[in-house]
Amino acid sequence: MLVVITAETFFIAEITQIKQMIDLGLKHVHIRKPRASYAELKSWLQQFEPHYLATMMLHQHHVLAEEFCCKGMHFKEMQRNTESEAFRFQLEKLKKKGFQVSTSFHEINELNSYAALFDYCFLSPVFTSISKTGYEGKGFEVHNIPQQIIALGGITSEKIAEVQQRGFSGAAFLGAIWLSENPVEAFIKIKNEYEHI
Repeated sequence: MLVVITAETFFIAEITQIKQMIDLGLKHVHIRKPRASYAELKSWLQQFEPHYLATMMLHQHHVLAEEFCCKGMHFKEMQRNTESEAFRFQLEKLKKKGFQVSTSFHEINELNSYAALFDYCFLSPVFTSISKTGYEGKGFEVHNIPQQIIALGGITSEKIAEVQQRGFSGAAFLGAIWLSENPVEAFIKIKNEYEHI
């Protein structure tokens, strides 16, 4: 499973580049725009046709996922209350509506306890981050966890084989895509590497 996480800010070529990646086979796009207002994100989503929106997991303004028939919703660590019955009920309700739900973990012990509540989870940082300074890799391995766990943090095309060897179900890319000179070409390289392992 390949996931591309958007850059935090909007930029001119982004919409075209995301569409090109989806046209090339990208099925999981995480829309992470932490400083975007509801109106800004809504306006941005309006520029995508339905088949593009169907690949998108929203990190903010979750109500827009329902309005635009997106793939689902991602819950940040601070939003997640896995001990709460109300939160668990909310997740089940979203799943029954056909949405996927995902979240992020930074420790293996939490993953063991709560990963089963979600369709898939990010675990980070596996390697030292490309996009965040001082975010040192922890070298996680997830061989004995049955849920879909996606490696995040410092993943490049050269590290895809190692990600699979560590037991992950896939990898998420942020810096390796958006800090490259040509994000679409960077995605093609990653996809080709992933498919040939």
